[in-house]
Amino acid sequence: MSGAAAWPAGHRSALVISIDVDGPYGEINHHGADDSYWWSQAEYDLHAGIWRLFEILRDRDVQASFCWVGRSVEDRPDAVERAEADGHEHAIHSWDHRYYASMSYDEQFEDAARTIEAIEAVAGVRPGGHKSPAWRFNDHTSKVVQALGLDWQMDYARADLPWIERPDPAGAPLVQLPPSRFYDDYTYFVDWTVNPRNAAEFWRDDLDILRAEGKLMCLTLHPWVSGRPGPSTALANLLDYAIGVGDIWIAQAGHVAKWWLDRSGEGD
Repeated sequence: MSGAAAWPAGHRSALVISIDVDGPYGEINHHGADDSYWWSQAEYDLHAGIWRLFEILRDRDVQASFCWVGRSVEDRPDAVERAEADGHEHAIHSWDHRYYASMSYDEQFEDAARTIEAIEAVAGVRPGGHKSPAWRFNDHTSKVVQALGLDWQMDYARADLPWIERPDPAGAPLVQLPPSRFYDDYTYFVDWTVNPRNAAEFWRDDLDILRAEGKLMCLTLHPWVSGRPGPSTALANLLDYAIGVGDIWIAQAGHVAKWWLDRSGEGD
Protein backbone atom coordinates (compact mmCIF):
# COMPACT_ATOMS: atom_id res chain seq x y z
CA MET A 1 0.00 0.00 0.00
CA SER A 2 1.26 3.47 -0.84
CA GLY A 3 -0.03 7.00 -1.04
CA ALA A 4 -2.72 8.45 1.17
CA ALA A 5 -4.45 5.98 3.45
CA ALA A 6 -8.20 6.17 4.06
CA TRP A 7 -8.17 6.05 7.84
CA PRO A 8 -11.41 5.15 9.64
CA ALA A 9 -14.28 7.58 10.18
CA GLY A 10 -12.89 10.06 7.70
CA HIS A 11 -9.66 10.71 9.59
CA ARG A 12 -6.82 11.99 7.43
CA SER A 13 -3.94 10.47 9.43
CA ALA A 14 -3.20 8.53 12.61
CA LEU A 15 -1.18 9.13 15.78
CA VAL A 16 -0.11 6.43 18.25
CA ILE A 17 1.21 7.38 21.70
CA SER A 18 3.42 4.51 22.89
CA ILE A 19 4.99 4.70 26.34
CA ASP A 20 7.97 2.51 27.22
CA VAL A 21 7.93 1.77 30.94
CA ASP A 22 11.54 0.78 31.52
CA GLY A 23 11.85 1.56 35.21
CA PRO A 24 15.58 1.78 36.03
CA TYR A 25 16.36 -1.30 33.92
CA GLY A 26 16.97 0.43 30.61
CA GLU A 27 19.69 2.61 32.12
CA ILE A 28 21.08 -0.28 34.16
CA ASN A 29 21.47 -2.27 30.96
CA HIS A 30 22.95 0.69 29.09
CA HIS A 31 25.27 2.19 31.72
CA GLY A 32 25.75 -0.67 34.21
CA ALA A 33 24.32 -1.36 37.64
CA ASP A 34 27.15 0.59 39.32
CA ASP A 35 26.22 3.86 37.61
CA SER A 36 23.84 5.22 40.20
CA TYR A 37 23.55 8.56 38.38
CA TRP A 38 21.69 6.98 35.48
CA TRP A 39 19.59 4.34 37.21
CA SER A 40 18.52 6.82 39.87
CA GLN A 41 17.38 9.23 37.15
CA ALA A 42 15.31 6.46 35.60
CA GLU A 43 13.68 5.52 38.91
CA TYR A 44 11.53 8.60 38.29
CA ASP A 45 9.73 6.40 35.75
CA LEU A 46 7.42 4.62 38.18
CA HIS A 47 7.63 6.90 41.21
CA ALA A 48 6.45 10.09 39.52
CA GLY A 49 6.65 10.27 35.73
CA ILE A 50 4.08 7.67 34.78
CA TRP A 51 1.47 9.21 37.07
CA ARG A 52 1.87 12.62 35.42
CA LEU A 53 1.44 11.00 31.99
CA PHE A 54 -1.69 9.19 33.17
CA GLU A 55 -3.20 12.54 34.11
CA ILE A 56 -2.28 14.20 30.80
CA LEU A 57 -3.86 11.33 28.87
CA ARG A 58 -6.98 11.16 31.07
CA ASP A 59 -7.56 14.90 30.86
CA ARG A 60 -7.70 14.57 27.07
CA ASP A 61 -9.52 11.23 26.93
CA VAL A 62 -6.62 9.67 25.00
CA GLN A 63 -5.74 5.98 25.26
CA ALA A 64 -2.09 5.08 24.78
CA SER A 65 -0.12 1.86 24.32
CA PHE A 66 2.03 1.06 27.36
CA CYS A 67 5.04 -1.12 26.57
CA TRP A 68 6.05 -2.73 29.85
CA VAL A 69 9.40 -4.08 30.97
CA GLY A 70 8.47 -7.15 32.99
CA ARG A 71 10.49 -6.22 36.05
CA SER A 72 8.70 -2.86 36.15
CA VAL A 73 5.41 -4.75 36.24
CA GLU A 74 6.66 -6.67 39.26
CA ASP A 75 7.94 -3.51 40.92
CA ARG A 76 4.76 -1.44 40.50
CA PRO A 77 1.69 -3.51 39.68
CA ASP A 78 -0.38 -0.51 40.72
CA ALA A 79 0.85 1.32 37.60
CA VAL A 80 -0.33 -1.55 35.40
CA GLU A 81 -3.66 -1.56 37.22
CA ARG A 82 -4.03 2.18 36.65
CA ALA A 83 -3.28 1.78 32.93
CA GLU A 84 -5.89 -0.96 32.69
CA ALA A 85 -8.48 1.08 34.60
CA ASP A 86 -7.91 4.05 32.27
CA GLY A 87 -8.45 1.91 29.18
CA HIS A 88 -4.89 1.88 27.86
CA GLU A 89 -3.37 -0.93 25.81
CA HIS A 90 -0.66 -3.24 27.16
CA ALA A 91 2.36 -4.40 25.16
CA ILE A 92 5.68 -6.04 26.02
CA HIS A 93 9.11 -4.40 26.11
CA SER A 94 11.26 -7.33 27.34
CA TRP A 95 11.80 -8.66 30.84
CA ASP A 96 14.70 -6.47 32.00
CA HIS A 97 15.60 -4.37 28.93
CA ARG A 98 18.46 -6.59 27.78
CA TYR A 99 18.94 -6.05 24.06
CA TYR A 100 17.42 -8.71 21.84
CA ALA A 101 20.06 -8.17 19.15
CA SER A 102 22.47 -10.58 20.86
CA MET A 103 19.86 -13.12 21.99
CA SER A 104 18.90 -16.41 20.33
CA TYR A 105 15.37 -17.31 19.28
CA ASP A 106 14.84 -19.40 22.40
CA GLU A 107 16.22 -16.68 24.69
CA GLN A 108 13.95 -14.06 23.17
CA PHE A 109 10.94 -16.37 23.30
CA GLU A 110 11.49 -17.12 26.99
CA ASP A 111 12.09 -13.45 27.80
CA ALA A 112 8.97 -12.25 25.94
CA ALA A 113 6.75 -15.04 27.28
CA ARG A 114 7.80 -14.24 30.84
CA THR A 115 6.85 -10.59 30.30
CA ILE A 116 3.48 -11.54 28.82
CA GLU A 117 2.74 -13.69 31.86
CA ALA A 118 3.64 -10.89 34.26
CA ILE A 119 1.30 -8.43 32.53
CA GLU A 120 -1.53 -10.96 32.34
CA ALA A 121 -1.19 -11.75 36.03
CA VAL A 122 -1.75 -8.09 36.96
CA ALA A 123 -3.95 -6.67 34.21
CA GLY A 124 -6.03 -9.78 33.54
CA VAL A 125 -5.58 -9.33 29.78
CA ARG A 126 -2.99 -10.54 27.31
CA PRO A 127 -0.78 -7.84 25.78
CA GLY A 128 -1.15 -7.36 22.05
CA GLY A 129 2.16 -6.05 20.78
CA HIS A 130 5.92 -5.83 21.17
CA LYS A 131 8.69 -3.24 21.07
CA SER A 132 12.31 -4.35 21.43
CA PRO A 133 14.54 -2.74 24.07
CA ALA A 134 16.19 0.31 22.47
CA TRP A 135 15.04 -1.14 19.11
CA ARG A 136 17.99 -3.57 19.28
CA PHE A 137 16.48 -6.65 17.62
CA ASN A 138 17.62 -9.32 15.18
CA ASP A 139 16.21 -11.72 12.58
CA HIS A 140 14.66 -13.90 15.29
CA THR A 141 12.54 -11.17 16.83
CA SER A 142 9.63 -10.99 14.38
CA LYS A 143 9.42 -14.77 14.39
CA VAL A 144 9.18 -14.76 18.18
CA VAL A 145 6.50 -12.05 18.15
CA GLN A 146 4.48 -14.00 15.60
CA ALA A 147 4.92 -17.33 17.41
CA LEU A 148 3.63 -15.78 20.64
CA GLY A 149 0.45 -14.70 18.87
CA LEU A 150 1.03 -10.97 19.22
CA ASP A 151 -0.60 -8.67 16.67
CA TRP A 152 1.99 -5.95 16.13
CA GLN A 153 5.65 -5.06 16.39
CA MET A 154 7.09 -1.52 16.62
CA ASP A 155 10.79 -1.85 15.77
CA TYR A 156 11.41 -1.11 12.08
CA ALA A 157 11.64 2.58 11.19
CA ARG A 158 11.62 2.19 7.43
CA ALA A 159 8.26 3.73 6.50
CA ASP A 160 5.42 6.12 7.38
CA LEU A 161 2.67 3.51 7.02
CA PRO A 162 2.18 0.07 8.58
CA TRP A 163 2.87 -3.08 6.61
CA ILE A 164 2.11 -6.77 7.06
CA GLU A 165 4.61 -9.60 7.38
CA ARG A 166 4.43 -13.36 7.83
CA PRO A 167 7.86 -14.42 9.19
CA ASP A 168 6.48 -17.96 9.17
CA PRO A 169 4.40 -18.15 5.98
CA ALA A 170 2.06 -20.62 7.69
CA GLY A 171 1.59 -18.36 10.71
CA ALA A 172 -0.74 -15.49 11.42
CA PRO A 173 -0.03 -12.07 9.89
CA LEU A 174 2.03 -9.59 11.91
CA VAL A 175 1.51 -5.85 11.51
CA GLN A 176 4.65 -3.72 11.57
CA LEU A 177 4.13 -0.22 12.97
CA PRO A 178 7.05 2.16 12.23
CA PRO A 179 8.70 4.16 15.04
CA SER A 180 11.42 6.77 14.57
CA ARG A 181 14.24 8.21 16.66
CA PHE A 182 12.79 11.60 15.68
CA TYR A 183 9.55 10.67 17.46
CA ASP A 184 11.36 9.48 20.61
CA ASP A 185 11.62 11.78 23.64
CA TYR A 186 15.05 10.31 24.41
CA THR A 187 16.42 12.12 21.35
CA TYR A 188 15.31 15.53 22.65
CA PHE A 189 15.69 15.32 26.40
CA VAL A 190 18.46 12.75 27.04
CA ASP A 191 20.76 12.57 24.00
CA TRP A 192 20.32 16.35 23.79
CA THR A 193 18.43 18.85 25.91
CA VAL A 194 16.06 21.12 24.03
CA ASN A 195 13.20 23.38 25.01
CA PRO A 196 10.02 21.24 25.18
CA ARG A 197 8.34 23.79 22.92
CA ASN A 198 10.90 22.99 20.23
CA ALA A 199 10.25 19.24 20.54
CA ALA A 200 6.49 19.78 20.31
CA GLU A 201 6.99 22.04 17.30
CA PHE A 202 9.14 19.44 15.55
CA TRP A 203 6.50 16.75 16.12
CA ARG A 204 3.70 19.08 15.08
CA ASP A 205 5.45 19.99 11.82
CA ASP A 206 6.00 16.33 10.99
CA LEU A 207 2.41 15.53 11.92
CA ASP A 208 1.21 18.23 9.52
CA ILE A 209 3.08 16.56 6.65
CA LEU A 210 1.91 13.08 7.63
CA ARG A 211 -1.63 14.40 7.83
CA ALA A 212 -1.37 15.87 4.33
CA GLU A 213 -0.03 12.55 3.05
CA GLY A 214 -2.47 10.36 4.97
CA LYS A 215 0.17 8.59 7.03
CA LEU A 216 1.04 7.52 10.58
CA MET A 217 3.12 8.86 13.47
CA CYS A 218 4.14 6.50 16.29
CA LEU A 219 5.46 8.54 19.22
CA THR A 220 7.72 6.84 21.78
CA LEU A 221 7.85 8.28 25.29
CA HIS A 222 9.48 7.25 28.57
CA PRO A 223 7.91 8.27 31.88
CA TRP A 224 11.25 9.24 33.41
CA VAL A 225 11.79 11.59 30.46
CA SER A 226 8.42 12.88 29.24
CA GLY A 227 6.95 12.50 32.70
CA ARG A 228 9.19 15.31 33.97
CA PRO A 229 7.37 18.63 34.41
CA GLY A 230 8.80 20.55 31.46
CA PRO A 231 9.06 17.73 28.92
CA SER A 232 5.50 16.64 29.76
CA THR A 233 4.29 19.83 28.09
CA ALA A 234 5.63 18.59 24.74
CA LEU A 235 3.16 15.71 24.84
CA ALA A 236 0.35 17.90 26.15
CA ASN A 237 0.88 20.50 23.42
CA LEU A 238 1.07 17.90 20.66
CA LEU A 239 -2.12 16.22 21.82
CA ASP A 240 -3.94 19.53 22.13
CA TYR A 241 -2.92 20.37 18.58
CA ALA A 242 -3.89 16.95 17.18
CA ILE A 243 -7.25 17.03 18.95
CA GLY A 244 -7.90 20.56 17.78
CA VAL A 245 -7.25 19.72 14.14
CA GLY A 246 -10.15 17.30 14.39
CA ASP A 247 -9.28 14.75 11.72
CA ILE A 248 -6.29 12.89 13.22
CA TRP A 249 -7.08 9.44 14.58
CA ILE A 250 -5.35 9.22 17.98
CA ALA A 251 -5.43 5.49 18.53
CA GLN A 252 -3.82 2.63 20.39
CA ALA A 253 -1.26 0.66 18.41
CA GLY A 254 -3.47 -2.42 18.55
CA HIS A 255 -6.41 -0.56 17.03
CA VAL A 256 -4.25 0.74 14.18
CA ALA A 257 -2.86 -2.75 13.58
CA LYS A 258 -6.30 -4.33 13.52
CA TRP A 259 -7.68 -1.71 11.19
CA TRP A 260 -4.72 -2.08 8.83
CA LEU A 261 -5.07 -5.84 8.84
CA ASP A 262 -8.82 -5.71 8.18
CA ARG A 263 -8.29 -3.17 5.41
CA SER A 264 -5.78 -5.46 3.73
CA GLY A 265 -8.19 -8.38 3.76
CA GLU A 266 -5.63 -10.60 5.50
CA GLY A 267 -7.47 -10.42 8.81
CA ASP A 268 -10.48 -12.36 7.56
